[in-house]
Amino acid sequence: MISETALQDFKKMYLEEFGNEISDEKAMELGTNLLTLFHHIYRPVKKDWVREVSDEEKLNKI
Repeated sequence: MISETALQDFKKMYLEEFGNEISDEKAMELGTNLLTLFHHIYRPVKKDWVREVSDEEKLNKI
């Protein structure tokens, strides 16, 4: 469930980005869809991966 504050913030951002207001119901639907998408695609970066990229960047600068 999305909090009332987060819902209002989402509606404000939607208005700024797209120029039209949406209902609370539509904001809840879109916000939930967005959070679901992030849940499925977001993976934290492991420290080992950061070290590998850092090491590769150092090698490329030489």
